[in-house]
Amino acid sequence: MIKHHSLSFALVIVVLFQASLLTASSSAIAQQSPDHSQDSRSFQHGIDILKLSNDRYVLIWASSGNPPTGEDSEGEWTHDVYYSFINPLSPQIKPVKIIAAPGAQEPASSAISKDAHIIVTMEDAYQAKNGLAQTYAIFDSSMKPVKKYQNIVLDGGHSGHVAAVNNHFVVFYSEGWIDGGGVDNLGSGNDVLLSLYNSKGHFLTQKNVAVGDHTRDWWPLTAGSNTHALLLWQRYVDSTDYAKLIYRVFNPVTQSWVNGSTELVNGLKYYHYTVQYISSLDLFFVCGTYKNNKGFGFLISNDGNVIAQNTLLPPLVREAKPAISLLENGKVKIVYPSSPDRLAVLSISHSGIQLNKIMAVDFHWSYSGTTGIFLNKKTVYFASLSADGIKQLMVDIN
Repeated sequence: MIKHHSLSFALVIVVLFQASLLTASSSAIAQQSPDHSQDSRSFQHGIDILKLSNDRYVLIWASSGNPPTGEDSEGEWTHDVYYSFINPLSPQIKPVKIIAAPGAQEPASSAISKDAHIIVTMEDAYQAKNGLAQTYAIFDSSMKPVKKYQNIVLDGGHSGHVAAVNNHFVVFYSEGWIDGGGVDNLGSGNDVLLSLYNSKGHFLTQKNVAVGDHTRDWWPLTAGSNTHALLLWQRYVDSTDYAKLIYRVFNPVTQSWVNGSTELVNGLKYYHYTVQYISSLDLFFVCGTYKNNKGFGFLISNDGNVIAQNTLLPPLVREAKPAISLLENGKVKIVYPSSPDRLAVLSISHSGIQLNKIMAVDFHWSYSGTTGIFLNKKTVYFASLSADGIKQLMVDIN
């Protein structure tokens, strides 16, 4: 644990702020009155921002319309998948629907391969024989289909996420459900598996990650380096209100495990964790929130070793991903949303994880998905999903 961090609770001026709702027109928003008693994820759920070769980005997310409408009259979710190209010089969200089908396609998870193919995977109610199916489609960098929707990862699969490792796609997903326990006693997933594809979407292999009657494992997340994928998930702890955080590292080239399942945290707040790859350091960054609402951060190498940690960080917002800067003087800055209306600014190097400051923002984070990037050395950009639509936040962290 790194103890030489400094907490700063002073309010910081937010220099740039923009909140833009996804609206077809101003009259459309006037007619839309979201029922905020609904689960926020029923409106929008699952978001990623991917860097393209032209120094622009593509934002991909799932939403129940534009603007989002939430549940239908029968209480069913109705998400489709949207994208928008983002110019970092002047970010504007212009939604284009790319996947549409009956039922819900959510949460959307996306990744881009070295040869610029983009995969979108989602839990999918359409044509599923076992209630839900994990499905996917492949696009080029112009968002033109390479392998059209609908392709099945696993009928009965759900809650999947994906990472790119060079020109491989690792889809990591749950299977099965066990009633009871978990958040609001709603239950937990049962097993987690992965399926490996090449960048054109051709299936290569399937692997059991954590399967069996002795554990209950679900909400899988993954990130990819140039050579490996780090798989991260939560494990049910009987008769408690918290989980264990487990990880494992996979080599897609050899289709083999680098390590066994390893416990990283005991006392995890359900769903409050994420993993990102820091390319300039060639390390994975895992952060999240303990059951006592304190935060943590770990740096993990491609061989699965923890090389640094800080267990005295601000809490991470549920389903939020940090913004990661370019390397400068051997360090990168990481900025992530912290509950309820903060940003945590970290300094990361091979030698450790340091908290630089906590910033107040005029923005309350949702739990249905947030992702961020650095626009330049001092400005971070976040896109965040909510019952009111997707919103943009730009902050000068200096």
